[in-house]
Amino acid sequence: MRRLLCILLLMIAATAPARAIVTDLSNKRIEIRYSFDGAELILFGAVGATAINTLYDKYDVVIVVRGPETPTIVRRKERVGGIWVNADNIRFPAAPGYYAVAATRPLEEIASPIAFASYGIGFKNLPLVADSGRGLMRPPPEFRDALFRLRAGEGLYRQEIDTVSVVDEGLFRTDIHLPANVPIGEFLVETFVFQKGSMKARHRISLHVDKEGFERAAYSFAHDMPFLYGLMAVFVALGAGWLAGVLGKK
Repeated sequence: MRRLLCILLLMIAATAPARAIVTDLSNKRIEIRYSFDGAELILFGAVGATAINTLYDKYDVVIVVRGPETPTIVRRKERVGGIWVNADNIRFPAAPGYYAVAATRPLEEIASPIAFASYGIGFKNLPLVADSGRGLMRPPPEFRDALFRLRAGEGLYRQEIDTVSVVDEGLFRTDIHLPANVPIGEFLVETFVFQKGSMKARHRISLHVDKEGFERAAYSFAHDMPFLYGLMAVFVALGAGWLAGVLGKK
């Protein structure tokens, strides 16, 4: 496997125009069907025509995968009379539906927080805004942290859970894990090369996730004609209840 990966990377580097870094994915299109239970991808790359001597100069690779933005509501719960009830809530109009960061080392060992903030690397550096009902605002830290916890619990946010492995001189790879509940749409996969705390090179590629077959037809029907889809769902539920009643009497 390692030998095959090295050969693929060398072929890409040889055929691509001279650039600081080259990356590619084992699969750039993920099709979601009824049996979809997640996907495992490999991102591989090579550090090429840069001021970095990959044999003698130490460098780090940071990979950020960002999914399509989706509106999300985060609620704060309070205990009233022994019962937990919803209290304040904040709506994030455009929060990444998927977000993952992988690196060769812990981020704090690669560069300063200011360096990562300038490139939007890391969940804390995402330019999130919140809608409180009275206009857009900077989200309070507790709601921002709650968003991360919720998405991380669903397997949709993976910050520094995965690592980037240097497999040979100038060659690297990492695994990208997409859960079964991954949102559909266009994903941006961005790779950064850091050296001595400074960003030296970056490269972007796209990943597309979409529904196929019956799942795509049902999804399109629900979004294009929500009223008819709702009526059909009601009739199906009534029909299933009637059938269950008839069978129960036999």
